[in-house]
Amino acid sequence: MGSDGGGGSFGRSSGRSTQEIDAIFDDATSQTQRQIDEEQREHRKRNVFISFHNEDEAQVELLRMQSQREEYDLEFNDYSVHEPINEKWRQEVKERISRTSATIVMIGEQTAERPNVLFEINESYRQHKKVIGVRIYGDKNHIIPRPMLENNAPIVAWKLSDIQAELDRS
Repeated sequence: MGSDGGGGSFGRSSGRSTQEIDAIFDDATSQTQRQIDEEQREHRKRNVFISFHNEDEAQVELLRMQSQREEYDLEFNDYSVHEPINEKWRQEVKERISRTSATIVMIGEQTAERPNVLFEINESYRQHKKVIGVRIYGDKNHIIPRPMLENNAPIVAWKLSDIQAELDRS
């Protein structure tokens, strides 16, 4: 130990000025904050169930591709079930919805009439998931499925920033 009672020499005999030490500290702090922000961004990504009529699958695929852009915290995993609607299908849908944080219903011409879409919406509400409607065609006013109307589900235009903002409200 030195005569001043201190055990370290940081800043005294390192040969660096206070400004240099502050700059090193600020750089390290900024670097650490960037790493923390990136880790939080990864954990914040929303895993979303998409409900849609099979005839609208091309539009859903486009939405999935758009969501891969870095500025969005969305992750649309393919939870589509390509099986006949029976008890096995229902069970798989229930499990897949349980692994998500919200459900997006892609509203097209026949969406409101599809029994599988109605089941997915009702199951999402049963599991207390947020349900958001997205109009596939902004210039069309297709019918909103009844369970969404009954629960005052938000309906947004097909714009990822609007979808993200609505998801962030939950």
